[in-house]
Amino acid sequence: MGQSISETKEIIRSTPISSIITMYHPINKRGGNFEAICPFHSDTNPSLKINDGMGIYKCFVCGATGDAIKFVQDKLNLDFKESVKDIGSNLGIQVEEKTRENSDPRYDIALRVVQSANKLYRKFAQEVKPDAFKEFAQKRNLKVETLEDFQIGYAPGNSSLTSYLQNLPEDKKAMATKLAEEIGMIRPQKFGNGHYDFFRDRVTFPIWDHQGKVRGFSTRAVLPDQKPKYLNSRESFVFDKGNIMFGFNFAKKAIREQDAVIIVEGNMDVIMLHQFGFKHSVATMGVALSPSSSKILINMTKNIYLAMDSDPAGIAAMSRINADFLALNIVPKFIDFSPSKDPDEFLNEFGRLELIQRIEEAPSFLDYQIGKLIPDEIPERTDLKLELLKQVFAALAPLKTHLLATEKAIQVAKNLGLRSSAEDIIKEYKEFLDQARQTNKTFKPQKVASVQPNITEFQEDVSIEPVDNLIIETIAIPKVERLILETILTHPESTSKSQIIEILDKLQHFEVKRIVSWVKEIYLEIDESDYILFLKEKGEESLPVEIKNALSKALVNFKPTKLDNKIMEKMLTDFLTGLEIQALKNEKAKLIEKQKSAQTDEEGLSILGEIQVLEKKLRAYNK
Repeated sequence: MGQSISETKEIIRSTPISSIITMYHPINKRGGNFEAICPFHSDTNPSLKINDGMGIYKCFVCGATGDAIKFVQDKLNLDFKESVKDIGSNLGIQVEEKTRENSDPRYDIALRVVQSANKLYRKFAQEVKPDAFKEFAQKRNLKVETLEDFQIGYAPGNSSLTSYLQNLPEDKKAMATKLAEEIGMIRPQKFGNGHYDFFRDRVTFPIWDHQGKVRGFSTRAVLPDQKPKYLNSRESFVFDKGNIMFGFNFAKKAIREQDAVIIVEGNMDVIMLHQFGFKHSVATMGVALSPSSSKILINMTKNIYLAMDSDPAGIAAMSRINADFLALNIVPKFIDFSPSKDPDEFLNEFGRLELIQRIEEAPSFLDYQIGKLIPDEIPERTDLKLELLKQVFAALAPLKTHLLATEKAIQVAKNLGLRSSAEDIIKEYKEFLDQARQTNKTFKPQKVASVQPNITEFQEDVSIEPVDNLIIETIAIPKVERLILETILTHPESTSKSQIIEILDKLQHFEVKRIVSWVKEIYLEIDESDYILFLKEKGEESLPVEIKNALSKALVNFKPTKLDNKIMEKMLTDFLTGLEIQALKNEKAKLIEKQKSAQTDEEGLSILGEIQVLEKKLRAYNK
């Protein structure tokens, strides 16, 4: 989903003007501002002044003045819309030709439904003050001002949004109800013609876009045995979580003022950081930043702090985000919250001053990664040292041949006790990069020990052991069903496709069918960032070894990037074909066994005819 012209204009205005002008014209920093040779007259001395605080430029000779959009208009001789699109392209924003408001009349109505829901939830929390809401706010140490700033509300269990929609005037009710269902705010009753609210008895956190419009919700369970713990708005034509950073609408000003941004994992982390004065904080809406979000941030500041949870899922998410920034020649820093698990817990236990110190002492995430890769006891064997060095190469790879990468490679080689020259180390590193390009392979850092040099760090952290060493014996999983299981666990978004119903019908292995059904049930109702946690919890159950192995693989291989729709459709169609072939082979095997015990020649010939029919069908698949 792209951004409209008006939305892109707001993003441009929230970006330092110097970051945009420098894309089109050389500028130099002078004191707290910038200056340049004016491109609008025959200038010889820098007479164009650029002020980020005011968001304007002005030439003190020819009088040219304006904002970033005006600069590009005059510099490239473009109209307003063309300038916005050109700047948006440079910021990594896909700009739509027409605004959604004009091209789709449903857009404004759907947005109003979301905003009305937010008002209902906030009003219920303020006026009714349910015990569950009060207990949650007290337990999380949320101040009244914080609840108001972030408009934290409560969705009651009586389907208040559905009731609100039913009380709209007749000329608006049908369309509003239809769109509310389409964007996932309400659901149809299983029996009858009515609807019910999707969010019920939950604390609600509105999710704003970068311009401050409420697009959706993140909600949290607060009642006993209520599942899932987190339930979020599904993606729709008004909610594209890939292009949203939670809290960015509040953080824009502070990011510019602090010249830094703290990236965290969850909305409560952002809220607590803001409450403690760290207002330059944002959260990912999943386990990664979109390219456009990354570009927006680095156009505002080059000082990136990764501050996600310290569990394996959080470390893996930070590794991906770190690699994305390294590829842009930005080296993020890492805020260590140990012994706490996240910013929320850390701030409530240790306070603001301790976090300020952690920020001041923060190492680069790259150094943190390398430190984790190198064991306390360096192995004596040269082959193991070289294996360690290759894992460091993998961490450095996003930087390519940047001087920082080659310097780090040389330093690590020296620390490992390798005697190769700096030239040889750089040559080896470049060959590593060439191999990665040739094989189109993404290398993951691995943790090497003297006795197990090939166990990856992620595998060590997230491997699932049988509960109490209990190994559940079961029927072996057929090859095609094992492939389906592993693929769907790694790409859970595939369960939203229509073919999944037919696949479930054709699956023969009980446990495979159960796990695939489970993924289909939970995936649309949880946040992407929680998916790994659900996998880990499922892996702790008493399950057959093959199922546990598939869950372990998914924990290592899962990535937030989604498969292309055409690829996914082809993959699911191939799975259906594989299941049909499997069913035919199973039926053929049964008939062969039945033929062996035939009592008469006539019965044997009849069974042979059935076998030949099956063989003909199988040959048709092989053509």
